[in-house]
Order: sequence, then C-alpha cells, then structure tokens
Amino acid sequence: MHNKIKSLEEIENILKEHKKHGDTIVQCHGVFDLLHPGHIRHFKQAKKRGDKLVVSITPDKFVNKGPGRPAFNEKLRIEAIAALSSVDYVVMNDSKDAINAIKHIKPNFYVKGREYNDPKKDITGKIVDEEIEVKKNGGQIYFTDDITFSSSSLLNKYVDPLSETAKRFIEKLKNEYTIDQIKEKIDKLANLKVLIIGDAIIDEYQYVDSLGQSAKGQHLVASCKDRERFLGGSLIIANHMSEFSSDVTLLTNLGKDCDHLNFINENLNDNVKLESIFHEKYSTLLKKRYVLKDGTNLTKLFETYSSNDDLLNQKNIVDVKKFIHENANSYDLVLVCDFGNGFLNKELKKEISKVHSFLAINSQINSGNRGYNVVTQYERADFISLNGPEIRLAAHDKESAIEDVTKKIAKKMRCGSICVTLGVKGSYCFSSLNHISQIIPAFATNSIDRVGAGDSFFSLSALCMASRYSPILSSYIGAIAAAIDVNIVGNKEHVKKEEMLKFLVRMFK
Repeated sequence: MHNKIKSLEEIENILKEHKKHGDTIVQCHGVFDLLHPGHIRHFKQAKKRGDKLVVSITPDKFVNKGPGRPAFNEKLRIEAIAALSSVDYVVMNDSKDAINAIKHIKPNFYVKGREYNDPKKDITGKIVDEEIEVKKNGGQIYFTDDITFSSSSLLNKYVDPLSETAKRFIEKLKNEYTIDQIKEKIDKLANLKVLIIGDAIIDEYQYVDSLGQSAKGQHLVASCKDRERFLGGSLIIANHMSEFSSDVTLLTNLGKDCDHLNFINENLNDNVKLESIFHEKYSTLLKKRYVLKDGTNLTKLFETYSSNDDLLNQKNIVDVKKFIHENANSYDLVLVCDFGNGFLNKELKKEISKVHSFLAINSQINSGNRGYNVVTQYERADFISLNGPEIRLAAHDKESAIEDVTKKIAKKMRCGSICVTLGVKGSYCFSSLNHISQIIPAFATNSIDRVGAGDSFFSLSALCMASRYSPILSSYIGAIAAAIDVNIVGNKEHVKKEEMLKFLVRMFK
C-alpha cells in the first residue's frame, strides 16, 4: 500500500515512464475527508478512463470547511485512499488548489464529480483554472455521473464537533434561509461603499525558546528564533472588509518616515483606497509580542508598544475632521475601529458622531488605555460591537446581567443594535429595532490564536448590519468570520470570502 504513496516530484518521474509505454494517466483531486461509497464509485469510474489513476490530496493546512475539519488528518486520508485497488498512486499536494498537482501529473483525463459540471456552482471558482491547466498539456476534463454522497453531511451527522446549542441554532436558521439565499446576501455586500476610520497597527510576533529563569535575577530568559510581521488594527480590518466589499476606503494614521510603509503597501489589498494622515514624529504603532511556539500552540509571554502618545498634531486633526465632514456621508457604512492608541481624540469622536451614514463603532480597551477608551465617548451609533469587559466598563456596571448592561448602553448611545462577544460562549445580540435579545453560539471547535477574532467578527457583522440584514444573520456571519480567524496565527491572513462560503456550505449540509 505504501508503495502507492509518492511525492509530487516522485510521481512526475514515475508517470513519464508510464507515458513512454503508452499508458493513459487519470487524476482525481480533493480532500476526501471521510471515504465513502460515493468516492469509491467515483474512483472506479475514473479508472475506466485510463491505465493509471493518481489521486492528489489537499493537505490539512489548506482544508477550510468549517469547525473540526478535516475530521481525519492527512496521513489517515492518504493511507485510506492508497488501500483502494482502483487507485495506483496517491500524492499529497503542496497548495490549496489542484493547479500545481496538475502541473506535475499532467493527466490525460482530470476527473471531477458531476457537482462541478456547472462552474457557477463551484464556490472556489477553481474548476475553470484547473481545466485550463489540464488542457495546456493536451488533457481534458471529465465529469463522473453516479450517485453522490456528501462527506460534509455525513460528518455533520456522525462526527460533528459542534455543540448541541450550535446545532440547534443552525437547524433554526435553515428554516429561515437556504444556503443559496445566504450566499446571495454575502455576494451583495460587494455593493456597499465603506469608509473605515481607525488606528493603524503593525503586529510583530517574536518567536522564542525559553531558557528558564535567569541565574542573576527572578526574570525569565528566552532565545529569539524567528519573527513575523502582520498588518494589525484598521489595516487588517480593511483587508477583511475589502474581501467582501469592492469599494473600501481607509482613513488612518501612519508615520511619515516609517520603516513599515513598504510592508503596508505590499500587504494591503489592492481595492483598499488608503487615505493617510502622516505624523512627523512617530512611526506607525508597532505592537511586538514575544511568543513561545510549540507546534500550533502559542503562549504569549510579553508585549511592547512602540509608543502610546497622541499621534496627531493640530494640523492632522484639522485634516481628519475635514475629510470626515466632506466625505463620510457619501458612504453606505462608516466603520470606526477605535483601538485607543492615539489616533481618535475627543474632537474627532464628536465629528464622527455627526455622520448620517450607517455608523458602526468598536471601541477597544487594552493595556495602554484601560479605563479611558470607552464607546460612550461617541454620541451615537447604529451598530456597536464590544466584548464583555468593554461594554461593562462603558456602563460602569460589573454586576448586572449582560442583557441589562447592553440595553443600558443602547439607550444611552441611541443605538439600534449591539453585539457583545463572549469568547467560547459566543456572542449576545440585542436589537431594539427587531426586538431581539439572543445568544449566538460560537462555531470554533479549536483555536490557534484569538488575536484579531473580535476584529473579524466586527467587520463582517457590520457589513451585514449596514445592508439591513437580520441582526441574527449578521451576528452569525460575524461568528463564522471569528471561527475562521481563531485558526490563523495573529493577523497573518485576512478572512477570505471563499473560506467563509466553504464553512457555510459545510454547516448547511
């Protein structure tokens, strides 16, 4: 069986020899998380098209089908397929799509199931690119036509890692929306014109190995091994939102002679229009975290800020106010991500509160502003997203039920809808406009890093709220974004539309 398992480099050389002898090569590709009769019949039909059947497998790190997926790791999946008599070779792909595997295998026939026969129904949009690559080498695509089973529906039924609360929520949502209706609503987010206002942050993870306690003191000593930089703050939020909306403008502050400017320009999505206010004295804020890394487990030891001062001079303030006054009302959504790091002061918050567009606000507390940066410094909002401690601090209320605290802030802020994120407990959704008071469950079944999850929740739920979608559906889509985000190290990647659609489709099967 193990003689069937090859690397991409090995399979390319092996197949060259087969082709010299006139053998016809057939390729199938997929995740194949739960091997079932549909897969077996698919492989048998594929084998009839040629002499040698090669199955390429998507690696674990590229499987984005929702919580707990893949249910079976890549080693088990590849061994299971290698055990089938109809399969001649199995290879582990090295990317999230099949293009590179096709380049190595150069099949005469690339075989997919009939569900891919209509390119419009392919969420990934890759079937067209795959067919082009197949045809480059004289091959052709072929669709099997047999009974089909869904790995996702079987896993949902028998191996589902979701809580019973989450399952009941999904079943109730299915009574109100089909998956096609939800996909259509997500597609329509592209029509929104969005202005984001907020602090720019560069996040850096300095990965270390612990050397233990110092021999000359009580402090810990660590050895620096590697580092990564990510877009943070309003920069990563702009990337989240520009994946779904085609018209996104970011108004933020950057250091004039900042070392990170090229990094920002290279990593900010192309469809984000950057309106920068440049500070003469300070660099763009850098948050550096020292992190112990053990496999996928991250333990943060210490964090530093490059500065924590007011980042705008009076001229900067005038320029920001002018932009808001002249432009903000032309947007469908004005989203304020206030990280309390010196960009948004009292004067600017007052100006923002005058905006007539749909106004969404997230005002965060952190070590640099604890107790000073509360959402009630704004006069109004249409939608607010905070975590539990943030809304309690804004209400100066530690003891009351979260429902009562939320209603208090909603009344004070004249705000129609508020979401309070509660970590593993999910989120609390309140809407006086829709008479909603409900807990939305969490959909993440494992977590690599929680940094940025609240930002992704806010980004997607705000887009949906501004589109006047149901607060429940808006919170659900925000929760899916957060579930995807907690499986990303820091802000290494933004939430992709394709990944979200895969997640949603899997849950509705």
